[in-house]
Amino acid sequence: MSTHGPNAVPRRAVDDWEETTVDGDSRVSITRTKTPRNRLDRFLFDLFGTSRERELTLDPVGTTVWWHCDGDHTVSEIASIVADAHDADRVEPVDETLAHFLMRLEERDLIRFDE
Repeated sequence: MSTHGPNAVPRRAVDDWEETTVDGDSRVSITRTKTPRNRLDRFLFDLFGTSRERELTLDPVGTTVWWHCDGDHTVSEIASIVADAHDADRVEPVDETLAHFLMRLEERDLIRFDE
């Protein structure tokens, strides 16, 4: 679980993203460059001609969260917005679901937290 409390404020850490509509649902796609972690990674990237560009497309719930990681909303406020905007079956328990998702975004250096 995230070590950030309900008053932490997540902020997007990347600017390369766009919103599209898929089957009537809003989706955010985030593009980021994967940096090799070491010489072996770099060698394998080059050997196999692997693209360093990675795209992550968020589902409608993730898109709602992403929009509100604007530096103006606390984790608690985002949880309320998600609970109001999406089916309970999809997001409950919303605090745990949100904490896990935010932790994943932070691990990928896509967001940072202002405490």
